[in-house]
Amino acid sequence: MIQVIFHIDETEKWNLTLANVHNLLAGIDTSASHVEILVNGAAVEVFSGLDDTLRRKMHLATQKNVHIRVCRNSLKSHDIDAAFLPEFIETVPIGVLELAEKQHEGFAYIKP
Repeated sequence: MIQVIFHIDETEKWNLTLANVHNLLAGIDTSASHVEILVNGAAVEVFSGLDDTLRRKMHLATQKNVHIRVCRNSLKSHDIDAAFLPEFIETVPIGVLELAEKQHEGFAYIKP
């Protein structure tokens, strides 16, 4: 079983992160794996005006059993209301805590 957490905190890294996730998914059994993208810092800014192409890429990833989790602290600090996130996006109270917990659980950490 593969357990991976991708960390994105820079807005300009979204396409690279999603491409890395796509490449990983091509080589693993997604039903027996846990893949997560943790979003914090400036990377949450995409949710203030999410374009359709990026939204489709994110949704496609979640349909392949990828969990996209966004830090509520980062949303708050960038004045973004979590209610406006796409329905397939989850939130966590503290992004850095999510990263620490996943690493403690044995998840591989990847930061494109």
